[in-house]
Amino acid sequence: MKSRDGRVGAAQGQAPEVQPCRLGRRRGEIRHVRVDADLELALLRGPAVGRHWSESRDDEELYIDQDPAAFKVLLDYMRSGMIQVSEVNKNVLLLAEFLGMETLVSATKIRWLVNLGRGPSLSDDSSDADIVAAFDEEYGGISEAIGAGLFPSFLAMNPPSKSQSEVAEIAMTPRPDGGNTVVAREFVGREGPNETQCGPLSAVNGLCSKGYVPSCSHVAYDYECRGDEARGDEYPEVQLLLLRRRKYIQLLPRTENVFAPSDEDRQVKSTLTRFQYACLIIHMGGQVDAILAPPEFSSDESVRSNPFGVAVIQPVPPCWAESNGFVHSKLDIARVDKQVDKAWEWVHQEIMDKLEGYRSPHDIGTVEIVEREILSKAT
Repeated sequence: MKSRDGRVGAAQGQAPEVQPCRLGRRRGEIRHVRVDADLELALLRGPAVGRHWSESRDDEELYIDQDPAAFKVLLDYMRSGMIQVSEVNKNVLLLAEFLGMETLVSATKIRWLVNLGRGPSLSDDSSDADIVAAFDEEYGGISEAIGAGLFPSFLAMNPPSKSQSEVAEIAMTPRPDGGNTVVAREFVGREGPNETQCGPLSAVNGLCSKGYVPSCSHVAYDYECRGDEARGDEYPEVQLLLLRRRKYIQLLPRTENVFAPSDEDRQVKSTLTRFQYACLIIHMGGQVDAILAPPEFSSDESVRSNPFGVAVIQPVPPCWAESNGFVHSKLDIARVDKQVDKAWEWVHQEIMDKLEGYRSPHDIGTVEIVEREILSKAT
């Protein structure tokens, strides 16, 4: 059975065969460690070792003239499939690259980008191979990044002041028929913005599920201040809300199957929160008639799997909002006075689209937006 980095595991219930392997020199003597045969096979498949020593020469010992302490860390990783961040130093990373341990090296590069929080543009659906290629293009590889003095940033996240932000917006855009529609627009990647047509509630929940947090400024102003012409006059629509996220934060889960979290990781994760929003439709008597909620509250799998989906809660259980941690929201969907009516017009439209029996805004009554703060999915 194969495992990470090409290792072939021993049959279940059987102890792995153990063979001697000479490892490094200290004070003129050869140090010996015992390496199980499966780990030895994994080493032979690495590009640095395999070309110098073949399986056919089974009468010879494998001699690796490398740092014994670093090699021990990698042996522990190959046995368990996980590595403690606190045990990783420059020698461990350089040896992993030298031995061609692709899974560990790839996870290292992804974690490095997450912690740096700055670098080339990547879309959320970029493959691990694309992310690694972007790292190599930017920094040249592990040894080059270490040589450039970037190693400490591998261990813990840079402060926000040293990271870049990615922005998204919720805007109203004109349709060919003369009407308008709401879009969630993400300014990420190299192919231009990603757009999703949806209602304002599903837009804000969908973007927040990707790590974005509502901001206090506007995209047009933000891009103008940074001298960036990416938005310019190409998107002149009415902007309802601007959101930001730390660059690469959405990549964090991709490394958690390799790196056991450190105390620093846990501390960072405790600060990574995201918001969810729900819309309460309240009758004149103060009773909540229906709720538009985040997709995870739906019984429909197709809705739950769509970050821009909307769950319909009707009838509403008593104290639904309080029991699920929702409180009155301070979210300002439109901060410019002339945009307020348009923003609420689209909130009403989303309600009428999702709920039967609401044919006009006059049928809706009072609408209240509630929110809750939860641990980010990026953690």
